[in-house]
Order: sequence, then structure tokens, then C-alpha cells
Amino acid sequence: MNNILLKITVGILVFLGIAGAFLWVSYTDMSPAGTRMADEEANWAGRSIENGANSFATNCTGCHGIQGQGIPGVAPALNSAAFFTTRLQEVGYTGSLRSYIESTVNAGRPVGSGQYSAKMPTWGQAYGGPLRPDQVSDVAAFILNWETTAVGAGQAVTGTQATPTPAAVVSGDPVDIGKAAYTTKGCGGCHGEPGGAGVVGPNLGGIATRAGTRVDGQSAEEYIHTSIINPSAFIVPECPTGACASPSAMPANFGQTLKPEELDGLVQYLLTLK
Repeated sequence: MNNILLKITVGILVFLGIAGAFLWVSYTDMSPAGTRMADEEANWAGRSIENGANSFATNCTGCHGIQGQGIPGVAPALNSAAFFTTRLQEVGYTGSLRSYIESTVNAGRPVGSGQYSAKMPTWGQAYGGPLRPDQVSDVAAFILNWETTAVGAGQAVTGTQATPTPAAVVSGDPVDIGKAAYTTKGCGGCHGEPGGAGVVGPNLGGIATRAGTRVDGQSAEEYIHTSIINPSAFIVPECPTGACASPSAMPANFGQTLKPEELDGLVQYLLTLK
């Protein structure tokens, strides 16, 4: 009899221990003091921002700038206090800022507006673009991450957006300079990796071979140079998502924003893509 009571007592103690451990885990996961659940949410949020930063660097910097401070005449600043405080009122959008960002990234901006002449391509897969819904969400998370550090109205936003005056001439092999410009100026955001499929802009693989046949009287070098500084001069018939936009959605101010060595290098680099 005593043996049975001992087993029952031990069983009760084990049950209470398990129950207590379960309650403790549940409490710590739900505690507002910050626990595993909160830490896991923060971890996923951080991953989303990091993924969004990669997508932004690849696809968005060519128009919105490396730090999201915009390029005058091409695309507005996203990393600015005004974007977070007045943009929704300016455009008359009644939803949240996140939904505004996501809808704009998804559908793009099919026409130039106001002081920004460049069209914004559609990036969401639902609209024929290359980005999955989770990637669009990640881009929005990255942009929203700027809110607490965005450039304020009193910090001369216009000055930070302007193209900086070159401090020195870019030196080195022209092809290497051009390859670097292709990456840093965001060309891959629309044209993809050279030699691979385009994203929303024409594929540049083999451009050196095709360029000399595009416009009568223009050499391959002349055609490529013109296409960079005046992208609407000749519209390629087909883009990865269908007929290419006319006028071109490519920014038309690279003649001003690229240093002469970068422009020449970019032409020389593209001439290697045969």
C-alpha cells in the first residue's frame, strides 16, 4: 500500500513539474517584458529589412539613390521626413504608408508626374514584374526602417539629393570603370545581370552585336552612347514583361549624373557583351 502511495505521489509531482514548466514557457513567450516570442518576431523583422535592403540596392538605387534620398528630376526621396509625414496627404491616399509603398512598388508609376519625369516600372509579379509578394513586403519594411533617422525638413534635403560634384577624375581601365558604374548606378535593377535575362528592361546580353543594327547610320558605340543619355531615342520592341514603354521608363539624366569617364566606361563595357 505504501508503495502505491509513493508511486502516486511521485506521479503527481512529475505532473506538477511538467505543468509548471509549460506554464513558465507560455508566460515567458507572452510576457510583455520581451521573451522568445518577441525576440523571434524581432528576428524575422530584421531579416525582412535585410532582405529588403538587398532588393532595394539591386533594383531601386538607380532612380531613388543609394541612400534613398532621391535623384532630382528622376525619382523622389524616400529617406526624408516629408515622406513619412506628408506623402500620403499629398497624393490623397487614405490607407497606411506600408500599403502605399507596397502598391507603388507592385504597380509602378506608369506616367511621369510633377517634377519627376521618369516612369517607374512595375515590380510586383502580379503586374508582370520580377518581385515576389514577400520581396515587395521586404522592400517596404526596409523603406519604413528609415522613419526614425530620415532627413528632416531643416537639414537641406534638396542639397543632399543633388548629384555631388566629382572630387576627382575616375581612373583605371575603362571597361572596369563601366562595369562598376553598371552596378553602382542601378542598371541591373531593370536590365538584370549582363548576359542574363532582363528584369523589366531589355536584356543586354549580346548588345554589342545588336547595337550596330538598330539605327541606320549609327555604329554600335554610337547607339549605346545615345541609348544611355537619350533612352527614348530608340525604343526596343520587346521587354521581358511585354512591349517596352514609350517613352522609355529609363531615367533620362544619366548624361548629367554620370561622370564622363563613367559614361565612356559604361559604353566600353557594354561593347564587350557580344
